[in-house]
Amino acid sequence: MSRSFDAILFDMDGLMINSEATAIECWRLACADLDVACDEAFLLGMVGLATARCADYVAEHLDGDRARAEALRDRCHVYYMKTLEEGRIGLMPGIVPLLDWVAAEGIARAVATSTKRAQAGIKLDKSGLASYFTTVVAGDEVAATKPAPDLFLGASRRLGVEPSRCLVLEDSAYGVMAGHAAGMRVIMVPDLIAPTPDQAALAFHICDDLHQALTLIRGL
Repeated sequence: MSRSFDAILFDMDGLMINSEATAIECWRLACADLDVACDEAFLLGMVGLATARCADYVAEHLDGDRARAEALRDRCHVYYMKTLEEGRIGLMPGIVPLLDWVAAEGIARAVATSTKRAQAGIKLDKSGLASYFTTVVAGDEVAATKPAPDLFLGASRRLGVEPSRCLVLEDSAYGVMAGHAAGMRVIMVPDLIAPTPDQAALAFHICDDLHQALTLIRGL
C-alpha cells in the first residue's frame, strides 16, 4: 500500500499518557499546601508548557515572586514524581491499538515531548509504552520547545524522514503550532482544552479520540 507519509511523531503528555489531569491535580494540591490562590484558568494555562515556560508562567501568577514560585513548583514536583513512581498515570483510550497497528505496519515513529529526558523516560517505562519507541526527543535536548518546531524537526532528522512526510499526533495548541511550523501534517486529538478556530485551522484534521485518529491514518 502506498502511503502519503513515512513516519508518525507522537506527543506524550495528554496524547498517549493521561498525565495532564494528574499534573493539574498535583498543582492544585501544591497550591493548597502553600496557600496560593488558583483557579481553573490558571491551572489549564499550564497545559502543554515546557518547564522553562511554566516557571515564568507561575512566577507571573505570583506577581513576579520567583522564590515563592520555585517553592510551589518544588512541592508540585514531589506530588508528581510520587504519582509517576507509583505508576498511577494511565493511558489515553485508543493509544495501544494505534501503536500496535503502527508497529505491525513497520512505520517509523518517534516521541517528541517538551518533557525533560529523565522524566520522559520514567513516564514511558511506567506506562509500558517504552517498548514501542527507539527514538525519543525531549525538551531539554533542543534549543526551543513547542510552539517552536525544534522537537519535531529533531525527531524527523533522527528518523531520516523529510518533514513533509511526517504525521504529527498532538493534543495541545502549542503542539499543533509546532508541527505546523515544522512543515508537517498535524492530527489533533484535544485533551483538556479545545482549540480556538485559529488553532484548529493549523491542524490537518481534528479527531475526537485516538480510535478515530487510527481510522483516519489507515486511510492516508
